Amino acid sequence: MTADAAYGDDDTAPELIRDKRDGNWTLWETLSRKAPDFGQPAIFNGNVGEAAWESFTLTMRSPALLKRIEEFSGNTPGTGALMTFKDSPWLMSIVVPRPPHFEGQPEDVLTLWGYGLFVDTPGEHTGKAMAESTGQQILTELLGQLGFDDIADEVRATTTVTTVMMPYITSQFARRSVHDRPRVIPHGARNFAFLGQYVEIPEDVVFTVEYSVRGAMHAVYRLLGLDKPIPPVHHALADPKTAFRALKTAFG
Repeated sequence: MTADAAYGDDDTAPELIRDKRDGNWTLWETLSRKAPDFGQPAIFNGNVGEAAWESFTLTMRSPALLKRIEEFSGNTPGTGALMTFKDSPWLMSIVVPRPPHFEGQPEDVLTLWGYGLFVDTPGEHTGKAMAESTGQQILTELLGQLGFDDIADEVRATTTVTTVMMPYITSQFARRSVHDRPRVIPHGARNFAFLGQYVEIPEDVVFTVEYSVRGAMHAVYRLLGLDKPIPPVHHALADPKTAFRALKTAFG
C-alpha cells in the first residue's frame, strides 16, 4: 500500500513515482508466476491514476487552527471522526488526534493529519493540482475550504507541512475478480501463507487492522493445527438500524 511513497515539505511537492522503483512489488510478482492461484498483482499495481492519493501532516506551534476547528465542529481533539469537505475539488479530509500523538511531542506543538483523493484536479483556492502543490499551498487550500481566512496569516507563520504521495495507497480496493487475490493458504500449501491487505478473505473488508490480523490468525491456526476461534466478520448491514441509517445518509 505504501510502496514508492515520496515526501514533500513546505516548499516542495512530492514526486508521484510510477515505475515501481523501490521493489516492494517484486516478491509477489515473482511468486504469481509460479502458480495461477497466487494472485494477479498487476490488477493492483497497474493503475496508479486510480490508486494514488496524497496525505499531509501539519505541525503547529500555535493553537489557533485547532481551537477554531473545535469551535466549528464541536469535537475536541481525538473525539471526532474524519471531516470531509465534499465540495473540495481534491475531496480533502482531515482528522485531529488527541495530543500528544507522537512520543516526545512538546505540549506547545500540535498536529493534524489529512489527505486528498483527487490529486490531479486544480484546487479551488490555489488553482493548482494537489500533486503539484507545496505543503504551504496545501495549507492554503485547507484554510480556504474551512473559511478561516481571518487566521490564515498566523497559521501559515506557525505551521510546518509534511506531505506524502502514495501511488498505491488504495490499490487494495481495485476492481478485481475473486481469483485476483490469493487465499491466505493456497491450495496444497503446507508451510507457507499469504498475509496482508491483498489476500482473499471472504466477506471481510480490506483497509483495516482487523483484516490483516484475521488473515494472520487463519494462517497460524491452520498451518499449526491450533484449535482456536477466529473472530467472525461483523455484518453491520444485517442490523436494521444500521441499514436504515446508511440508506438515510445515501439518499440525503
